[in-house]
Amino acid sequence: MKNLANSSKADRYIKKAENSHATGQFEAAIGYAEKALKLKPRLRAAFYWHALSLLLLHRQEDALRVAEEGLKMHPGQPDMMTVCGRILATTGRLEHARTLLQDCVARHPRYLEAWANYAIVLRQLGLHADAKQASLKAVEIAPDHPVVLANYANDLKDTGFAEDAITTLRRAAASAPTNKNIRSNLLFMLLFGDKTSAGDLLAEAGNFARVLARERLPELPVVARPRAERIRLGILSNDLYRHACAYFLIPLIANIDRARFEVVALGLQSTQDTVTRKISIYCDRYVNLAKKPEAEIVQAVREENIDVLIDLGGYTGISPLHYMVYGLAPVQLTWLGYPGSTGMPAIQHRVTDRIGDPAGTESNYTENLLYAPGVFAVYHPLIGSPLQVYQPDYQVRETPALRNGFITFGSCNNIGKLTDRTLRLWSAVLARCPGSRLLIEAAGLDREAVRGPLLARMEQAGIDTQCVVCVPREGKNQYLTYHDIDIALDTSPVTGGTTTCDTLWMGVPLVSLAGQAFHSRMSAPFLHAVGLDGLICNTEEAYVAMAAQLAADPEQLNALRLTLRHRFEKSAIADIAGFTRWFEAQAIQLIGQHRDVSHLQPRTQDGVFCNGAWHSMEALVLTIGLLLDEGRHFELNGLLENMSAKWSKHWLIAFALGEMEQHVGNHERALELLMEAINLRPYHLPLYRLLSARMREGGHDTSPVADILQQQFCLDLALIESQGKPSTHEVLGIQVLEKAA
Repeated sequence: MKNLANSSKADRYIKKAENSHATGQFEAAIGYAEKALKLKPRLRAAFYWHALSLLLLHRQEDALRVAEEGLKMHPGQPDMMTVCGRILATTGRLEHARTLLQDCVARHPRYLEAWANYAIVLRQLGLHADAKQASLKAVEIAPDHPVVLANYANDLKDTGFAEDAITTLRRAAASAPTNKNIRSNLLFMLLFGDKTSAGDLLAEAGNFARVLARERLPELPVVARPRAERIRLGILSNDLYRHACAYFLIPLIANIDRARFEVVALGLQSTQDTVTRKISIYCDRYVNLAKKPEAEIVQAVREENIDVLIDLGGYTGISPLHYMVYGLAPVQLTWLGYPGSTGMPAIQHRVTDRIGDPAGTESNYTENLLYAPGVFAVYHPLIGSPLQVYQPDYQVRETPALRNGFITFGSCNNIGKLTDRTLRLWSAVLARCPGSRLLIEAAGLDREAVRGPLLARMEQAGIDTQCVVCVPREGKNQYLTYHDIDIALDTSPVTGGTTTCDTLWMGVPLVSLAGQAFHSRMSAPFLHAVGLDGLICNTEEAYVAMAAQLAADPEQLNALRLTLRHRFEKSAIADIAGFTRWFEAQAIQLIGQHRDVSHLQPRTQDGVFCNGAWHSMEALVLTIGLLLDEGRHFELNGLLENMSAKWSKHWLIAFALGEMEQHVGNHERALELLMEAINLRPYHLPLYRLLSARMREGGHDTSPVADILQQQFCLDLALIESQGKPSTHEVLGIQVLEKAA
């Protein structure tokens, strides 16, 4: 009788645990599950709700311990197998999770949660074709389940079926119109639709923004900022890690004038990596908001008392807009993360340029458009390892057609961007250029489950797949693959952004189809900036003709390639200082409408801000000299890398790298870096004196140095050499400081 009473009471606790979990009261759910287990120590449901609630409180290891204990007591039970697999995936044990969930769906082929979680794990492993099949199984079991439909839509997009993905996601949104993740995902997915216009994006964004605006948290009283305080710039993002945004964000925050601004990064993402660390050291403060409830995030951002808050994510991932709808700063603007309108009155401004958003497109936005003078974002290459820009592997090489005897077209984009329109364009290009090849670099192409479906779609589009080279994506080859590409072919309707900058910096011309909406024009501002307006095509016919025209003359193609790096580095794309001064002026003007900041004066001395402190140019030069003198190369390398966030290339960095190579006996490499330093500071005579001395020591002909000196300064080499070989301190002399300041 007692056992029966205990069982009944335990069941009541389980019901309370389930209800508490459903309303987000996870601590309460755990308490009820634990009470149930005391009454019935083997109760499977108690293990399930206990583990799942621990997981949603981000106590993954505790959750895994409980789930594995429950699975040990109840082997083969689908609920325990599924929750255990889900927890394993969140802890990064993806292969273990896949094995367990694969076993679960084999044993229980009608268990919905197992198929849904299995699909998610396969997607995380990059097995998009397999994930699509798993999601399809889940859809067959629950054809109207909004989350199941949304996951299936992601898999359709990842395998190139954009239109089907949009249709599926619209079904999901219709079933769950207030589901924020589904509605955000739909706005992102619409970018890949051939028929999506800027007006379509605006309408959907406006509808969703109204849904978000209905859910308001209580307002906090406005805290008056002391007049003496600097302008506080906040960056709210789910992409503060090794993500495309970092190539544009780090240069900006590293150049922001700290006499007038302080920078607060507000990270929504769980991923923390070396790039997260880089971002944090160029900010005055980094606030980790990952996995916090919405109310806590809103409260935390409000308490930062931000003046200007930037949305750096838009309707992607964990959207900053879900929180900025509450009006977390007097000035809120969107930049970079989403190529369309937020549709949200709380976001007053949007950073863009006049090529991406030409005259007449203002009606596509609810925001006021802030037009950057050159491009909408400036770029640094190799943001994870910036000193590699000086390495030979990353220098532009001659176009591969000269050695291959045929043209290689190429694309280094995600498979999701390879839409039917894109493949149709590429098919037409290859047909116009007999004997040419197509190189595709993307994640997962080393696996047949990924490569096979893509090649099948290409074949259906009329592409001879015997001419297609599939290159699996590896981070170490992000730029090096371009050595094997003669002409890059842009995707459509979503064009490249970061990949376009990668491509042009590596000297590879890119043919792009520019549409009417910004997301179909993102490459155009970068092409315009390097003087390649002719490669911005307004029709599919023009796109094909331009690609064929470039391919017809490899010698001319090579001449273009060898000048493109120089064009890039002299263009608005690399004008970090110019873009930053413009951005600062916009922020000052906008916040000036809310509080007086006229007393804040710009810093006139150059230097670098990192790790919470300002380092003047004088201090940097003295430190470089000291570290070189003492042979402390590890510390020097770290200093140079920190400097590289502000300057993608700088003569001091090239010089110091060369001196380190000289110290370890790599004399030829040291000469190359010394010449790079001269290229970056061509009127600094001590560098020429050092170069001449080093060349004579190595038995090199110094006549090229003599010619340059005669042409640049009307000076004889003999006169320069008579002054002797300069010391490191002379190269880093006080007159250098005066010129650099």
